[in-house]
Amino acid sequence: MDFAVVIDSSVFIKHWRSKNRANTLLSELFRQRKVYVSAVAKYEVLAGVGEKDTHEWQQIFEDVTVLPFDEAAIDTARMIFRQLKQENKMVSLGDILIAATAMANDLPLATLNQNHFERIRGLQIV
Repeated sequence: MDFAVVIDSSVFIKHWRSKNRANTLLSELFRQRKVYVSAVAKYEVLAGVGEKDTHEWQQIFEDVTVLPFDEAAIDTARMIFRQLKQENKMVSLGDILIAATAMANDLPLATLNQNHFERIRGLQIV
């Protein structure tokens, strides 16, 4: 398992909604890579979870390293925001913060929302 990846909330949500969780992108990534999640993406997932599902989600996140939104991510997010604003290609603040965390840690991002994330120069998408 030489590769690592930051997983966007869209991958977790698709996994959760799947009837066959063994064949989701999330399951594949767990088998093939070291898996990380930004603190922001973890928040996005858990904010939408009902109380009855919290325990199961906590179990999923036990196998994932959470990357903080730190000073390097802040600087990267500022750069991304300026780029997107200048190009009139703005995406949600959450997407900016998730992308910044991946870029600040020099890791690719696995997402099912490529339309938004491909607008960010320098972000490697899986």
